[in-house]
Amino acid sequence: MALNAESIPMRWPAGPLDIARGEKTKGFTAETGEVLRKWQDPASLAVVQGTPVNCLVVSWAAGLSADAGQQQALKPLIEKGKQAGLEFVGLIEGEANKPAALAAAQSAGLSAVGMEGEAPASAGVPVIPWNKAAQVRSTANSPVLGISDGIWPGLPQAASQAGGPTNLPWVDSNGAVLLIARALAPDKTVWIGFDPPQQAKLAAEAYMLAVADPASHGARWVISLDDQLRADLTTKQQPAADTWKKTIDIQAFFEQHKQFRTYQPNGLLAVMSNFIGPDWDAGEEAINLLPRIRQPFRVIARSRAAGASFAGLQAIFYVDREPPDAELRKKLMAFASGGGILFVSSKWPSPEGSPAPAEPYLLFSMRAVGKGRLAVCKEDQPDAYDTVADIQNIMSHRNDLLRLYNAPSANFLYETSAQGRQGVIHLLNYSRRPGSDGPLFYVKEPHKSARLVSPEIASPAELQWAPQENGGAELSLPRLSVYGAIELEK
Repeated sequence: MALNAESIPMRWPAGPLDIARGEKTKGFTAETGEVLRKWQDPASLAVVQGTPVNCLVVSWAAGLSADAGQQQALKPLIEKGKQAGLEFVGLIEGEANKPAALAAAQSAGLSAVGMEGEAPASAGVPVIPWNKAAQVRSTANSPVLGISDGIWPGLPQAASQAGGPTNLPWVDSNGAVLLIARALAPDKTVWIGFDPPQQAKLAAEAYMLAVADPASHGARWVISLDDQLRADLTTKQQPAADTWKKTIDIQAFFEQHKQFRTYQPNGLLAVMSNFIGPDWDAGEEAINLLPRIRQPFRVIARSRAAGASFAGLQAIFYVDREPPDAELRKKLMAFASGGGILFVSSKWPSPEGSPAPAEPYLLFSMRAVGKGRLAVCKEDQPDAYDTVADIQNIMSHRNDLLRLYNAPSANFLYETSAQGRQGVIHLLNYSRRPGSDGPLFYVKEPHKSARLVSPEIASPAELQWAPQENGGAELSLPRLSVYGAIELEK
């Protein structure tokens, strides 16, 4: 069974290899080991029966003595699952013997394997690149790209929640790495792996957010359950069943709204980079911070910039310290000359234009270029927050497409269809607790209709526009615990 790019994956820890690795970790218990044995039994597949999950990601090889035993132990599970229409992906990790693991995967009829690095030329089975986010590239033949180092979304537990440099509480989100991956590989489906924290009992809303954070950014979480939840599902505990149902229900919600995955991020600002080495760090940090200052944006991979449209943009932030090639530089300067603002690093050679007035406290010196401006950073290693904040100040809030109020722990992502007539505002509440008041959006551009869809309400709700004296209109939303989306139509 070939791997389907539309598959809905779930991590399925089971068997001797997962037990052997677990025994080397702190806090591993005999009960956890017993659950891992039970989950290799084909009867355990009842957990996913009748759910959207149709692909199980299993440990396949890790360079341990348990590798061969793992592959043998999983045979009955794989055979029964395939009969039920499930796909199986085997993870090949660590110091595994890759040729042997690939041969075993082909023999077992796995739909694909996931492995770090480049796929061998003759793997015999589809290979999903399973790399850290900073190593994601678009060269693989697989229809799926895997990110192995995702983070559990929410408010950080170890750090102060009083607020970061944005004066809003900091949030842990996978949004930045997923938007970068989509920009680098727009023709791929992105899977992201991250495990739940094992220290505390997790509420159902934590799992709902874990699904919604990647899904709202056009990707899929490889669903992963904590040890206690898997144990309780095995023994059919009702609270565990309720948590699992809410997790599956929000996954089903996103499948019912799969048109969202065809939309693209939109905004007046574009962040452009090759996202390699130091430029990865600078680009990823900027994209992490922009949602916290409520600045809608697009992401453009520098490798695809020659064919990218700059229509509708007010500004471009060219992140990289390395200057663009002559063709791209010409295109960027034409954008600025036509009335746009081009933000560049201090390493931009021989800046075009003539000096223009600018506030002395800004990180950027301004240069007049045709009808627009070139903004050159004054510092070689500027603070990331100061950088995006000054970009926003120079662009001016007068031009904001959207503003969000009454939701300090929320991020939003604005996306539109290819023709621009349909749009969606994804709203994610990383506190997983509804505020005392419902969120309020200001929308600058006129739209024909707006409605709220959410797994937290019984049916879509038409939203009423409240026109504002200075233009635009406001939309009031009900209190939301985790996620809602505003569907817009012009």
